[in-house]
Amino acid sequence: MVSGSLPALLADARPADREVRIWWTLAAAALLLRFAIMPHGGFPVDIGTFKAWAHDLAERGPAAFYGAGFADYLPGYLYVLWVIGEINTVVRFNDQAYLFALKLPAALADVVTAWLVFALGRRHGAPVALALSVSYLFNPGIIFNSALWGQADAVGAVLAVAGIAVLGRGSPVVPAVLLTLAAVVKPQTAPAALPAGLYLLRTLTRPPEGPPRWDLVLAAGGAGLATLVAAILPFGLSPLRLVGVLQTSLGVYPFASVVAFNLWGALQGFWTSDEIRWMGLRLSTIGLVLTAAALVAVATWSWRRPTPPAALLAAAVALLVTFVLPTRIHERYLLPAIPLFAAAATLDRRAVWLYGGLSLVFYLNLVYAYTRPYAETYALPPWSEATLFSDPMTRVWSALAVVLLAGAFYVLFTARRVGAGAVDAPPGGATG
Repeated sequence: MVSGSLPALLADARPADREVRIWWTLAAAALLLRFAIMPHGGFPVDIGTFKAWAHDLAERGPAAFYGAGFADYLPGYLYVLWVIGEINTVVRFNDQAYLFALKLPAALADVVTAWLVFALGRRHGAPVALALSVSYLFNPGIIFNSALWGQADAVGAVLAVAGIAVLGRGSPVVPAVLLTLAAVVKPQTAPAALPAGLYLLRTLTRPPEGPPRWDLVLAAGGAGLATLVAAILPFGLSPLRLVGVLQTSLGVYPFASVVAFNLWGALQGFWTSDEIRWMGLRLSTIGLVLTAAALVAVATWSWRRPTPPAALLAAAVALLVTFVLPTRIHERYLLPAIPLFAAAATLDRRAVWLYGGLSLVFYLNLVYAYTRPYAETYALPPWSEATLFSDPMTRVWSALAVVLLAGAFYVLFTARRVGAGAVDAPPGGATG
């Protein structure tokens, strides 16, 4: 087994030292906390949709899924719902058990993600690795999203973090597969593949020793493509139909901000059409141009610093870019960036402030979105609606996300512990 590969990272979880034993104890407590919450709450529309999809998949199979009704998810997470639906046909969950089952994959993903943050920190020799990992285990926003809301963003996030974690530690096929799976589960994780792909391309085509490894470039690209095809074919999707599903997903909420504390939440508030024009341009176009420009800056920086730590930091910034700047963004789309900033804080202590600030924005954003009257969940006390979640304050929280993005770029462009200008050994070495 290649040292540092994903199996090695998980194998390192054996209680070999005091710090690891402490982590396991706290991870068990964090999981029990989630278990206590999971039979309760749940965003009614999301939970109802998940139940319907799980039932349909178990009854008719994946091939008949798309076209039979409304579906704005890619196939990745539908496999999880299919398994839950099949189990339900056997054991017949009651309402609380079904709610627990639907939330379980995300709760487990939270814990695995926290371990990856811990493992990455230990790899970087950071004394704060345990503290950062534990803070993620008990992060209120992360717990809220998985254990109370019942959403699946953590499942895409754990795959994206794992894909970044194994960069440069073995075959390039593994990160290609993991990052493709992450995007098929949750498309908002796809920006993490930009710095990861550039790292692989740079180190494989310009190795410090020996000829370019175009065979490994083709292997990684082929593995990603094969993973995508294998995921969508059972659902009867071609690449063209997959694009159609993505267009459906983007077209459901054509608003500048779908209750996301981001640039458009600060400038426009929520539920405002992104077809409004500024200086002759639609808000959607402006958001797309800003996002593309920011990602080009991240990509340029990444290409010049082809190291796994640089890819980690750049992936975190790329994910934050695609939460803050585009239109049609939901509040939950910030989640995948948060564990990567936690891991980045083991490289650069300044990222601790970004991790903490984004955790605050994320938690407040979830609470706000979850308690709107149309959600039919809980009503907040009048004092909080008049203060923390008044229109001026939601714009302040949204502006904070923009400020944190600016801070993230500052940390990125002034980072020192990411091997600027250095090139790691080609992933896969001589064995491919």
